[in-house]
Amino acid sequence: MTMWKETRLKKLLSSKQIRQSFIDFFTQRAHHFTPSSPVVPEDDPTLLFTNAGMNQFKDIFLGLRPAPHPRAVNSQKCIRAGGKHNDLEVVGADGYHHTFFEMLGNWSFADYYKKDAIRWAWELLTDVWKLPKDKLYATCHDSDQEAFELWESETDINPAHISFHGDEDNFWEMGETGPCGPCSEIHIDRGEGSCDMSHVPGHVCGVNAGCARYIELWNLVFIQYKRELDGSLTPLTNRYVDTGAGLERVAQVIQNTQSNYETDLFMPIIERVAQLSGRPYSPEDGVSHRVVADHIRCLCFALADGGFPSNEGRGYVLRRILRRAARHGRLLGFREPFLHQLVDSVVEVMGHHFTEIADKQEYIKTVIKAEEERFNHTLDTGLERFAQIYKALKGDTISGRDAFTLYDTFGFPLDLTVILAAEHGLQVDVEGFEALLQSQRQRARDASKFALQIEDIEWIELAESTPTEFVGYSQMECEAKIQRYYIGEDGLIRIQLDKTPFYAEAGGQIGDTGTLESEGFAADIEDVQKFGDAFIHIGRISSGAPHGDVVRAKIDAGRRLNTARNHTVTHLIHRVLRDLLGEHVQQKGSLVAPDYARFDFTHLKALSKKEVEELEARVNQTILANLPVSTAILPIAEARKQGAIALFGEKYADDVRVVSVEGFSKELCGGTHVSATGQIGLFKVTSESSIAAGIRRLEVITGNAALDYVSALQERLHNVAGMLQAPEKLLEEKLEALLQHNKELEEERKKQSAAQDNEMISQLIEKAEAREGFRILTARVDGMELEHLRNLGDLLRDKAPDTISLLFAPKDDKVSILLVVGNKIKERFHAGKLVGKVAAFLDGKGGGRPDSAMAGGKDPSRIIHAIEHFKELISGIK
Repeated sequence: MTMWKETRLKKLLSSKQIRQSFIDFFTQRAHHFTPSSPVVPEDDPTLLFTNAGMNQFKDIFLGLRPAPHPRAVNSQKCIRAGGKHNDLEVVGADGYHHTFFEMLGNWSFADYYKKDAIRWAWELLTDVWKLPKDKLYATCHDSDQEAFELWESETDINPAHISFHGDEDNFWEMGETGPCGPCSEIHIDRGEGSCDMSHVPGHVCGVNAGCARYIELWNLVFIQYKRELDGSLTPLTNRYVDTGAGLERVAQVIQNTQSNYETDLFMPIIERVAQLSGRPYSPEDGVSHRVVADHIRCLCFALADGGFPSNEGRGYVLRRILRRAARHGRLLGFREPFLHQLVDSVVEVMGHHFTEIADKQEYIKTVIKAEEERFNHTLDTGLERFAQIYKALKGDTISGRDAFTLYDTFGFPLDLTVILAAEHGLQVDVEGFEALLQSQRQRARDASKFALQIEDIEWIELAESTPTEFVGYSQMECEAKIQRYYIGEDGLIRIQLDKTPFYAEAGGQIGDTGTLESEGFAADIEDVQKFGDAFIHIGRISSGAPHGDVVRAKIDAGRRLNTARNHTVTHLIHRVLRDLLGEHVQQKGSLVAPDYARFDFTHLKALSKKEVEELEARVNQTILANLPVSTAILPIAEARKQGAIALFGEKYADDVRVVSVEGFSKELCGGTHVSATGQIGLFKVTSESSIAAGIRRLEVITGNAALDYVSALQERLHNVAGMLQAPEKLLEEKLEALLQHNKELEEERKKQSAAQDNEMISQLIEKAEAREGFRILTARVDGMELEHLRNLGDLLRDKAPDTISLLFAPKDDKVSILLVVGNKIKERFHAGKLVGKVAAFLDGKGGGRPDSAMAGGKDPSRIIHAIEHFKELISGIK
């Protein structure tokens, strides 16, 4: 950062002060501060990433759970890259597009409405942040006369600066159906010099006119309708306020910079990029600096919240972001991994508020460095692919399909392909590329449309629906009332109870099974799912029909105990792995079932046999110690203070459930557990594998399943001893003797085979035809396997250095072809080119090195003609 700019920023509000002043302003007005939810929304499959402040409150708007507080304020971490919100390709080209950004927001859940939202927004902007009133403008939906009049009566904004606009600019909707409503936006005039469309004939600057002079600062959304399936609007019983102001945009305005990237949110990172690369930053020549600064912020937060680069879903998006940043690093002169060196700068700028990136700082560096090292190899492969495209190109334009392949397969952003093309005097079919990209985005949008599944069900209501009370931590059965039910076309009944002992699938633990019984009705419950605060019991009716009387809800206690064993053991595994491998180990997922458990964790290489054995030994020692397992409800701050581990990407309430294994581990967890580790019984690892780059998976068993596993191993050992006719304690000695005997037999076989091959080679060489300066050898070796054929070729090349040899090995209706050129004549003949021509004669294809090549054909009956064809080819080569 230049000295004059650094001095200027010190006189203005910093981004830290802006964020905190927003939060303080609303907490002083009875708003509850709600921490940002993770950018990786594990509990919402409709989203790749958290892309708006309202995401964590969606269930409240949908009526699936009550609001814990009538008012809320926060600064939400957001990522928009991939799917509907895909800003990736334009990031860095201008001063305001980002993959990661912060959204300042305040909410009212059926509390205050338009009047206070408008009044407070104006007060914060003008009284606290001191923005010039004569430069601010307000927009309203063309149906929202109420908001227009409130701007006039509750603020001293210039009435001429209030305007109506249509649905495109001033109406917000969650999805095709569901909550929606008009919005009121606040814009600021940056002055005539900020217009970026002055060159467009007929352009007139104005709010929502498309240029950069008037920019949106804050959007106030008034949720008062529900969009029905037929498109009509129904007024909601409760009305909500949902507002959002991008911190980066607000900082740009308050700090009076020309772009978001020149604020104190980005400049420390950009300056570090400039320092490492030796390339000073300037707004005119700083696209790569901006790309890297933006993308490293995005990666830090995504990795801290549980994201991980992979080849599908959000992991694929993160991989592309990292690779785009790495490629722009190449443009800045970097040849070795460098992105991990920027993590400290991101933490310095933002770690004070978002402590998770500081907590995971070393882990983030490790993952980014490993992924960038992997990409350096991929990039080189992509450059080779570009060279192939260039070599095969007819004309001066790289097709949209080829550009998209480079983008989709090799992580090349379009701008990289355009740069490489320009270096070779070529153009790129950008329109064709964009068409393919839009097609991909449309598929993503179609796959992620939000549907109100539980609300679309036509329930049979027996009582008022209230949040289900879960009593399953302490009770295996209880009396409950059916509130509503639905019998689907699949024959399954779905039942909501007022309270239940059934655990609903969550946190990797599958739901309980059991029964519901009452006078005249019984059902077998096969699964339980949670929607908001409602537990939906899914099963089949065994007799009668549901009614309003009390039912007895009873879970399968034995199955629950087995599940609890497996859940508690995952906590023991997590602790032992961190002790054994290092604190970089983080849980990335789990499946807890009654018969086994699956535990996914971050680690960059496979566990050795010794490490698996040590894991088993330490976990089993902890089980034998019979340590007490207890639970407690604590404020989240107190739980963290006590050292409880929170899982990547999980969103926790103000009060959390802490599961403690005395003196051993503490984790935030809502699952069911044993009361002492001794109840787990035996623990065994049955599998260790990789499921993605940097993520390992353990499959484990406990209790009766582990005992059965050991019994089966003992039975197999007993059977093997019988087959080998040896006592079990002498099996290893017996096997070693057998293996040594087999090794000696194999060595003898190889000697005999080599002698036979040498004899065959001598006989073949004797039949070679002499030509001018070389010899030709052709032969048919029926049924010979490929490896044997290759070995013969190696012998021929060494023993007949002046000979070109062609061997055919027919088997069934196919032919393997080997062509070998002796060392003395390899400058004259090219085996790879010749074998392809011979193979084509037999309706096949092939190729290879100049001295040795293989091919395949499909018509053994034409071998004799292929030999004649080969000799004619050779005769034509001088």
